[in-house]
Amino acid sequence: MSALGWKNAPSASRLRLQAFLIAAGSKIAGRVPGRARTEPAVVEIPNLEIHAWHGCNLSCESCAHYSSLGVRGGPTAEMCESWMQLWAPRLRPRVFSIVGGEPTLNRHLARIVQSAASAWPHSEIRVVTNGFQLGRHPDLPLIMSKLRGRAFLEISSHHSSEDFRARFRPVRELAERWAEAGVDVRITPSDENWTRRYAMNGSQIEFLDGDPRAAWEACIGKKCPQIYLGMLWKCPPIAYLDLLPARIHVEPAWRTLAGSYRPLLADCSDADLAAFLCREEENVCRLCPSQLERFELPNPLVPTRRKSSSRRAPAKSAHSCQPDA
Repeated sequence: MSALGWKNAPSASRLRLQAFLIAAGSKIAGRVPGRARTEPAVVEIPNLEIHAWHGCNLSCESCAHYSSLGVRGGPTAEMCESWMQLWAPRLRPRVFSIVGGEPTLNRHLARIVQSAASAWPHSEIRVVTNGFQLGRHPDLPLIMSKLRGRAFLEISSHHSSEDFRARFRPVRELAERWAEAGVDVRITPSDENWTRRYAMNGSQIEFLDGDPRAAWEACIGKKCPQIYLGMLWKCPPIAYLDLLPARIHVEPAWRTLAGSYRPLLADCSDADLAAFLCREEENVCRLCPSQLERFELPNPLVPTRRKSSSRRAPAKSAHSCQPDA
């Protein structure tokens, strides 16, 4: 369903959208009862995310952001600030997440955190990192401690092997020092619930061609809308597909499917924004599996080129890779 075509949507979708608009109307920042509103609505949402960096120093199999597949680089602090400023008047996330890739690979991460806190003064600021490069950011503890009560550092531990734990020990020690300095630090065993988004066959990425509705219902990424290139994207796999390096082969039909998706511009109407946030499954959801497959994450300290995917993609179905009508 296109953002402008919601009036012609099936009745169930229309009812969901109407309910959303009614709910959103009660959550508009600064609205004065009885006064006509000329500014766009500011809509509350549970979570909103931004990449502080696209590349990563770990190689987690089937990373939903493709960071394990040789993605390099990332946005500047100025880019992040401009994208946040575009959406701050439109969205009020309960949690604003600064993610990657690995955000600590951006040497201006502390500035990005401060800018996010200024853009969304009523939101909780979440910084997600694997922790290995936190020592490169001596200014970050002071900023995070000043924001204590509305900002936290989420450090992901990605493996339970003896080798990984030994390498991760300095991260835990640094986290303890930062916590003593007033930073809200939370270490999470992210590998315990690792799920597959795609399979790799050599240098070819193989998407799992899920049923759109089933894939949406199973999806974890639906909780993670992204701000990227100044636009709002449904989820990480759609937002960052074009970042894949040339050596990763993507079948043209899958690129056509992904290219049929349209992110949302910040100058959209209130109705377009509501329709976007209310929308559930789309044809592009076929990039992801119908059911979540949990698997044991291989040690991400081992580069991807020395590992092979533990699962192969299913055979193509007759309806594979058709773009949205």
